[in-house]
Amino acid sequence: MGGVKKIIDKGVKQGIFKKVEPKLKTPEEGKETSKRLDKVLTKNADEGNEAAAALLIKRKGRRKTILTSASGLDEDETSTKKTMLGG
Repeated sequence: MGGVKKIIDKGVKQGIFKKVEPKLKTPEEGKETSKRLDKVLTKNADEGNEAAAALLIKRKGRRKTILTSASGLDEDETSTKKTMLGG
């Protein structure tokens, strides 16, 4: 067990691999990146790029179903439906 992890750890110690820490973005940075991507896709779609147009349509369709940010829910979740447990 852990054969791959052992190989990677050994490679990091020997300097073959470089350990990279993940970079977490704030929700504001994510929104800014998304807006920049939308601008580029819109520009490319207007120039006749069919792949960019298709990707832009797919992004717009998913936008309404994504209710959380990268860091989780922004507000408290409330439910108005009664539960079967009498609560």
